[in-house]
Parts: sequence; C-alpha cells; structure tokens
Amino acid sequence: MLSEEARNSSEKDVLSDLFAGNHPRGDVIFAGTHCGSSHHQGRPDLPSQQQGMLHVLQHGSMRVLFDGGKTVLLDRPGVVLFGCPVPHDIDTPERGAEVVCANLDFPDTGLGPAKLGLPEYLVLPFEEIPGLEAITGQLFSESQGAQPGHRTAINLLVDLLLLMVLRHCQAQNLVRPGILAALRDPRIARVVGELHQKPGENWSVERQAETAGMSRASFAARFRELLGTSPGDFLQTIRLDMAFGLLREGKRLQAVAGQVGYRSTTALARAIQQRHNMTPRELHADSSAENSARQSAI
Repeated sequence: MLSEEARNSSEKDVLSDLFAGNHPRGDVIFAGTHCGSSHHQGRPDLPSQQQGMLHVLQHGSMRVLFDGGKTVLLDRPGVVLFGCPVPHDIDTPERGAEVVCANLDFPDTGLGPAKLGLPEYLVLPFEEIPGLEAITGQLFSESQGAQPGHRTAINLLVDLLLLMVLRHCQAQNLVRPGILAALRDPRIARVVGELHQKPGENWSVERQAETAGMSRASFAARFRELLGTSPGDFLQTIRLDMAFGLLREGKRLQAVAGQVGYRSTTALARAIQQRHNMTPRELHADSSAENSARQSAI
C-alpha cells in the first residue's frame, strides 16, 4: 500500500499519466529566418478539434494578423500558442526574424485543446516562463544546422517546449475550464486521473466524491467549476473517446463495451455514432483498410 507521501507525489503528476504514450506532438513547418508575411490555417487531413499551432520567436519581432483586422505584436523572444487552428498571418520585418512555426497534433482519444482548456490563443514572452533558455537555444541551434536527425530533434524539442508552456498556463491560471484547470485542485485532479485510468468501473458521483474526500454537493460544484461540465458527462466523454480509439484499432464492440463500462453494445454503438458521426462498423472498416495498406507497403 502506498504511503500518503507517495500517493500525493503520484497525484501531482496526473498530466504525465494522461499524456503517457499519447501526448500532443509538434510538426515543424518552418524554422529559420522569416522575412515578410506568411499565412497559416488548419490542416485539412485532421479534425479541427485535434489541432493547434505554435510560433516561437527568438530574435526580432513578429506581428500576428487575424481575419477581421485584429493584430497582436510579439516584440521580444516568446511564443504564440493557438488552442485551435485560427486562420492568421504572421508578419516579420524585411530584415527578418528568427522563427519556428509548428502545427500541433493532439490525440483523438479525448485530450484535445478544448478538453485541456486551452484558450483560442496566448502570447507569452519567454521572460514570463523561467527555464526555457536551454530548450529554445537548442531548438534554434538545430533549426540552423543539418545534423542527422535534426528534423526529429526539432519536433521533439517543440514537444518539450509545449509541455513547459502548458505547465506555465496551468500554474498561472491562463486556461479555460478543463483538465489543466482541474490540476489546481489535487482532490479533483485525483478523480480525473482515476477516471482516465479506470473508465470501465462503476463511477457514481458518490464514489467520485469519496475518492476526492469531499461531500457529494461540494465535489459536484467544484468539479463543474474547474472542468466546465458535470462528473457524469465528463466520464461519458472519457468512455466514448476510449471506445472510439479501441474500435478504430480493430477491437470487437462487445469487448470494448465491457472495457469502457457499457453493459449494452447497442447503447455504446448509438453513443459512438452520435459523438463521432461514425458507426463501429465504419471504424472497423477504416481499421481494416489501414492495416491492408500497411501490409501492402511492406
């Protein structure tokens, strides 16, 4: 049995548990000296709720221009983080600015920007986020060289930079209601971690409140305050997102239903279609097609 100290230590790292093997990933689309203007928008091959963007400025200045005329200026080293694929232009002086631009791909199993609670966009000078110098220094060093694996290195450094930015946003309360906000309260964070780890168990609101060490009424109110939804609806979302991922991997509906806490395969199939606009049969067909394509490529 874990000691209280060990349990508290584990509870403080719920985000690592949630991101284990399935964290947001950066895909760098530009790295170097940026001169003039460039347009950025969402990718057509990925649902918008799984997308974000990140612009990193090391030297110079960068202006972000939105549709409708709104403009944001970053005139010192920093980042502009987008929690959704908002169409925009970035404009830099003719003499150039050192910039890295990356698309952000979020998992399709329920840990997208909205569920995390990311705002539409944030402008964050590095001076507000201590400790980033080593990461950004290596990021721009890799972007200027041609060492073997430099593109992989750049993407991994963007992943790490994003995690540090998310940590800062959570600590400074720069987020909307969502998982990052829930981490401010270790009692609610404990429940969020348990629900993700064991979605198939019988999680009544009473049991969740007991896990949090709170009364039912206080727990439900605090949960909604931090996550913007009820405990029951949050659990339902976790279950359906997990079921979607398992079905897409080719798992059978009956096995998936038991794993995510559904007694009725019919009810699960109906809920999957309502949430993801795809039937389990269509998910299986997509999975089979992807597997066939991989086998053909070997």
